[in-house]
Amino acid sequence: MQKAWAELGGCTLLKLAVSNLEFLGSEIIIVRAPGASLPAVASSVNLKVTEDAVAGKGPLAGILAGLMASNYQQNLVVACDMPLLNQELLKYIIKAASGFQAAIPRFGQQLEPLQAVYSKDCIPEIEKLIAEDRLKVDYLFPVVRTRFIEMSDIERFDPQHLSYMNINTPADLDNASKFLC
Repeated sequence: MQKAWAELGGCTLLKLAVSNLEFLGSEIIIVRAPGASLPAVASSVNLKVTEDAVAGKGPLAGILAGLMASNYQQNLVVACDMPLLNQELLKYIIKAASGFQAAIPRFGQQLEPLQAVYSKDCIPEIEKLIAEDRLKVDYLFPVVRTRFIEMSDIERFDPQHLSYMNINTPADLDNASKFLC
């Protein structure tokens, strides 16, 4: 399944992601795999498309590409396959990132690195991890100043954890459609 192209409520997942982030009023950077096509997306903010910094290295390379393309020190990173983002929770994560190189939601021992804030200061550490072929995003957090957003904080804004609903199958799309307004 090409997730950016999957449709939910008549919109592609990519369009929903952009729409969910427009409230920030800043540039939105879309990172794609090299050569991948994306659906057309119109936005009220500036959109920039870039490609993974290193092909075939997964989400860590995508985070690196986004950070390198960004004009901002702190950057909210979200995956397009989480269509039910909670804007108040995102604002909280952004605010909680102040003074840290990363702010990552944590559910017990499970981290959600694709709905998190990363500083451009993470770039050298991400480059090292990629050079060492240590591609799990979680390897970054012990080597940068990381703030973990705990479940109790998440549940203040999103008690059902809907913003972390991930679309991987057609059944996931059906399930997510039940929560659209």
